[in-house]
Parts: sequence; structure tokens; C-alpha cells
Amino acid sequence: MKIGIISDSHNSRKAAAKAVDVFNERRVSYVFHAGDITSPATAQVFSQLKDAKFIAVFGNCDTMRHLLRSCIDSFGGEIYEDTYSGYINGRKIYMVHRPTSLAEVVETGRFDLVIYGHTHKRDIHKVGNTLVINPGRSGGSLMGKSSVVVLELDGMNPEVIELK
Repeated sequence: MKIGIISDSHNSRKAAAKAVDVFNERRVSYVFHAGDITSPATAQVFSQLKDAKFIAVFGNCDTMRHLLRSCIDSFGGEIYEDTYSGYINGRKIYMVHRPTSLAEVVETGRFDLVIYGHTHKRDIHKVGNTLVINPGRSGGSLMGKSSVVVLELDGMNPEVIELK
């Protein structure tokens, strides 16, 4: 089973649409967004996912929380206040926007996958049996390339995909 990982869309509907295209082409079953979607219009782009469940956490720039939640609920997605923790395909997943207590969470060894955002810097590494992923930013006006990650959960093999 494949999942898509994205963060820090920062109101870029164009980048979100490119990410949705990538996730649909790769036939992911879930899309995890690690925060800073910023606007309901950008959140609505994720309604175009085919056969993929959308799961997100709020980021520090997500000030319109009620509107974001309403939009995401309208297409069957889920958005969580600060953290998400759950099982997908037998893998325990933890997701947060800010990496404030990330080291402590990773060091517990309780999770197979830890996803975070906020820094806008791609980071993929393992600590013990825990795979840690920050896909980097996927939108916004900051300089640099945008990217997402597609992860095959069976082998825990991440693929970085640049959004062009």
C-alpha cells in the first residue's frame, strides 16, 4: 500500500493540484498533510484525490481552522488539532506539524513512521525502526523546489517527487 506525504502548502492551489495529480498517478491509498494548508480553497483541491483518504494536522499558519475543518469534512477527509496517531496497513503512524518534541516521540520507538513539517526542509532518516519524514514544502512563495513523498508501506521505501 502506498501513501502520499505533503506539508506546508501555504495556500498554493497550483502546487496542491500538482501533488494531487502525483498522488492519483501513483495510486496512493492515503494522503497525509503535515499542516499549513492555510486556506479552504487549497484544502478543497484535495477533494480531487481518487480513492485516497486525506488526513491532516493543523499547522501554525492555519488560522481559519473552522473553515478548513468544514471544507475537509465535506469531502470525507480528517484534520486533527495538533497530532495524528493511528494504524494504517499494520504500521503505526504519528504526524505533527512543528517538530518541537519530535526527538522524544521518535526515541520511544513506538511508531513505524513519524511525519512532520514546518521547517520547509526535506528530511528523511531512520532512528532504529522508525522512519522519519518531512517532505519539505509543497507550496508558498518561498524560493526553492517543492516536493512530496510517496511511501510504499510494505517496504517503507520513500520516493521523493519534485513538483514542477
